[in-house]
Amino acid sequence: MKRFAFTMLLAGSVGTAVVSGLALAGDSAKCTIATSGESETAKACKAGGRAQAKKAMKKMVADAKAKDKSQKYTCEGCHKDLDNYELTKNSKEDFAKLEALLAKK
Repeated sequence: MKRFAFTMLLAGSVGTAVVSGLALAGDSAKCTIATSGESETAKACKAGGRAQAKKAMKKMVADAKAKDKSQKYTCEGCHKDLDNYELTKNSKEDFAKLEALLAKK
């Protein structure tokens, strides 16, 4: 009985590790959206894939929130799906506004 319990515990731990690894691997995938241009996001994409682009975007959003507290900035404002980062129809215009805000001194 102890061997069965130990085997089940070990299998559960391995399963959790595999699933966690797959979830993390999704963010390090190749970028499919910001693949060109000179934006910070595009540079991050080229340097480190989705994981790096995600960090760059989170920093941009945090900086924008600090600069303009009257606006609400969220990931969901531009992305329909946060698993594959599909864009909303207004995302390119909103991204341009975000970049313009951050460019202001």
